[in-house]
Amino acid sequence: MAYRILIADDATMNRMLVKRVLAQNLENAVFEEAVNGQEVLEIVEKMSVDLIILDLIMPIMDGYETLRLLKKHPIHQDIPVIVNSAITEINSIENTLKEGAVDYFTKPLSPNDMNIILPLKARNALKLYEQSRTIIELNRLIQEELKNANTFANIMLPKSGSFKGVDLFIKYHPSLGIGGDFFDCVEQEGRIHFMVADVTGHGIAAGMASSMVKILYRKSILMPNIMPHEIIEEMNQSIFDIFDFAGEDNYFVFTAFVGIIDCGELYYANAGQPYPMIFHKSSESFEEIHQNGFIVGMMEDVHFETEQVTLKKEDLIFLYTDGLFCTGEASDFTEWKKVFTVSNQLKKALLENPNEFLDEVFYTFHMIHKTNHTDFSDDVAMMLIKLTS
Repeated sequence: MAYRILIADDATMNRMLVKRVLAQNLENAVFEEAVNGQEVLEIVEKMSVDLIILDLIMPIMDGYETLRLLKKHPIHQDIPVIVNSAITEINSIENTLKEGAVDYFTKPLSPNDMNIILPLKARNALKLYEQSRTIIELNRLIQEELKNANTFANIMLPKSGSFKGVDLFIKYHPSLGIGGDFFDCVEQEGRIHFMVADVTGHGIAAGMASSMVKILYRKSILMPNIMPHEIIEEMNQSIFDIFDFAGEDNYFVFTAFVGIIDCGELYYANAGQPYPMIFHKSSESFEEIHQNGFIVGMMEDVHFETEQVTLKKEDLIFLYTDGLFCTGEASDFTEWKKVFTVSNQLKKALLENPNEFLDEVFYTFHMIHKTNHTDFSDDVAMMLIKLTS
């Protein structure tokens, strides 16, 4: 790989000296020359430059102004600049470093400067720039992969809309563009099956795991007359039957709440999810579903229980994952109680527009995080199911 080095100095002898020193000590280097800052800006617009050796005192446009303009430019701001000048005052050197120069040297060059210091400074600057470009390109590729993965994840999620006897409203906020939170809602044999799950971790690995959760879930609900506790047990056993866990770092674990709505009856089982809520339209009040259980994937032969509650027309079921209220600290595990409080405060929005209710809940916790100087560090998934008949 050839490095292009731009030497900017109004003195011909100085340019020749710097060029000779660097040519003798750097391999695969090609050189461009400029006599003022204006020419520097014109050259970087025409061709790729890997390093600029910039004199501070030049006609038309000096090195100070040139450096400021380079560092403000969205494309050229990362080009490393080594400034040089006969000025030895510390303020001059400090100002150029504050403006973004990576290094400096003073004229005239001593023998050590020519043979050791200047080549070393140039080599370090070039290496740093090359590493920076590599990181930028890797970040671009990662962001592109995250975008593609997010598109795939969104395809897998259910869409807000109507099913037989229910309306579905959802809100999903992955922390890294793709996450491990997952929810599903599907009509099967005249019953409405739904689930919300939270895979351990977040990001691409958790997103891949959540894809498997959907496959396991959709496979299990095909069994005739299956109940929620049987769905979770089937999924749990499938993890140990299908995946090889050689070490604890490979554990595929998740929390889940599984429900079935059949003829106005809600059947449900919980595996470590924060308590969902039922909003009773007749009394305009929330009721928490206080049931818990083991996390899925922790151990084999775990048993769960199905419980039942009667629902009425226009009642709603509100499910959410702990990323809504949790910052990752063990001390805030019980902060799910705030969800109950906030939901009660937003009953009017829920009655008027369920989508607005989800937005308001999300915004409220965003402000709570902001006040506490935290942020949504985990994925957030919320789902509302409204009975229409």
